Amino acid sequence: MVRWFHFNLAVTLSWCYFFHVGTITAKHLHQKTKAVLNQLEQGESLVITRNGRTIGRIEPLNVPKSAGWADIMGEVWQAQKTVKSSDRVPNPVLQERQRRRR
Repeated sequence: MVRWFHFNLAVTLSWCYFFHVGTITAKHLHQKTKAVLNQLEQGESLVITRNGRTIGRIEPLNVPKSAGWADIMGEVWQAQKTVKSSDRVPNPVLQERQRRRR
């Protein structure tokens, strides 16, 4: 597979950056769709050309990574640390479990 690369300049009001874009032909996209989708999954943006003219660009979605358990429970754990032991209310679920075990 032959790939050509271009460096495009994107400019916003506050900053600019270079990003790497691979180029594929429409025929290659049609014939090798699975390979192209694999490239997208790896984070590569692709420019599609037909008869030497650029006709579009395919970019991967920026999917937010799922939060881990520590991220989800961090605020709860922090709040639990700030409550004095004398002010804590017993957990009714744990109390019921203990009652049933007796």
